Amino acid sequence: MKKQIFKYSLTFAALFLLYSCKKSDGVTNQPYMAYGTTGTQGQLKINFASAYLANPTVLLKINGSVVSSSITARTPFPGGGYNTNGSNFALYLAVPQGTNTVSVVRPKVGTNVDSIVLYSTNISIPDNAAYTLHIADTMVDGTTNNTKSLLVQNQIGNVDTGFCRFRFVNLIPNLPAVDLYLNGILMKSNISYLAATDTFSVRTGVNAPGYATSVTPTWTIRPAGALATSTATATYASVNALQSTMVLTGFFMGYSGLTGTRLPYLSFTLDKNQ
Repeated sequence: MKKQIFKYSLTFAALFLLYSCKKSDGVTNQPYMAYGTTGTQGQLKINFASAYLANPTVLLKINGSVVSSSITARTPFPGGGYNTNGSNFALYLAVPQGTNTVSVVRPKVGTNVDSIVLYSTNISIPDNAAYTLHIADTMVDGTTNNTKSLLVQNQIGNVDTGFCRFRFVNLIPNLPAVDLYLNGILMKSNISYLAATDTFSVRTGVNAPGYATSVTPTWTIRPAGALATSTATATYASVNALQSTMVLTGFFMGYSGLTGTRLPYLSFTLDKNQ
């Protein structure tokens, strides 16, 4: 009898651990592959970067089902990044491969019923690679919805020690193109609205561009073609933005020249944990 109880206890413990691991996938800060997907699923992060004047609380839906908590603008979900309203983890949602419908909705107070669908789009996830859907722009009046989105595949392969890999996305509707600087040095020019740069690696630490004059990594954007000494549209200065072996996507959002909820930001999503 004792042997049977011990046998059942071991079986229960194994099942409990298996359930716990599955339950935590995509929620806790585990090594990247611990919350990766199987061959039949894709990986999707949604970067809600639409600068509505009222900055409403919204929910994200995939194929008609709510997948997020209540969030506001400048929130990559799940996970987050630096200078965002999300966490500091490189998390993804597991989604079916093929066509998926992504929606941004406002629910009726105290219910799960949609009162307003702010945006909805169909995206194609062809494989089990990691993707980010960047959502930008706003509803400019009561009848015209100018919200747009850009689906980008994240390059999450390993990065050599002493380097950080980047991609940048321009999500500022009233800036047709921007120039990107690191510590006063031009890194990318003429990044068009709703377009992404190629991926590129930058040396970190004392080997970083402009380190001699700026120990703290300082990223800056200006209108394309503006003088390097002109007033910046947005700036982010932090050691977070240039760490060895990390993979980040920088994004520019908001509106050039505006304040409050439409203030322009330079922020980063985490595409892969160290």
